[in-house]
Amino acid sequence: MKFLCLPGAYGSADKFQVQLAPFANELLSDGSASFRFVDAPCEAVPPEGFEDFFGKPPYYRFIEPDEKESQDTDVLSRIRDFPDCDTPEDTMRELMKEGIASSVVSTNRAIQYLFDIMDKEGPFDGIIGYSEGATVASTLLLAEQKRFQDTGKEPQIKCGVFFAGWPPLDPSTFAMVLSDESDLMINIHTCHIIGSLDPYVSGSMALYNTCEPDTAYIFDHGKGHTLPREKGVIKELGDVIRNMMVEASA
Repeated sequence: MKFLCLPGAYGSADKFQVQLAPFANELLSDGSASFRFVDAPCEAVPPEGFEDFFGKPPYYRFIEPDEKESQDTDVLSRIRDFPDCDTPEDTMRELMKEGIASSVVSTNRAIQYLFDIMDKEGPFDGIIGYSEGATVASTLLLAEQKRFQDTGKEPQIKCGVFFAGWPPLDPSTFAMVLSDESDLMINIHTCHIIGSLDPYVSGSMALYNTCEPDTAYIFDHGKGHTLPREKGVIKELGDVIRNMMVEASA
């Protein structure tokens, strides 16, 4: 199975390839999968105080505010004070309230950028996203579903693997899709790799809640907002993903 791989905000294709290496090598070891890592299309600057966390430049992101006058309107500037509400959806609503700039331009550009890669280098059977990359990957899946409804063009992607991440954006309205507000649902097989110690885990659960529950699987690696690397965890996760790939291809 051929996977399109999307890094997190302020990452890059090269960095994500290093981050994902234990998992990718597990699936490469028996020829289960191949991987195409891509940079995000927007150059970026990490929030003040987070430069060391994201390593050396270059930095990229898929989604940026339409208006860039102030960092305060960028949702990623709020990650220091991530809310904690009764439900994942309430948490995301609290995060997004008041003063967050729209991101219609960059979201549109990101989806078209990925569609172009898929048309030129596909077909891709699956998609993998980490953090912001998971949000964009899930948005892309909804965009494929919408394009199929509008034009009849068959979706390429049969399964999604999300490491952390937040819910998708509606490809029509560009609002965040929350399961208690919207009937939109990702209708393919998905695996959601979460860390129970991740301070942003409510975002991961809100993403999970937008996916078809009969074909959505949660895998908790027990750490924070990171990708798993421990040998035993990687072997277990590899088996989960192999089973998902078989089911998605049936």
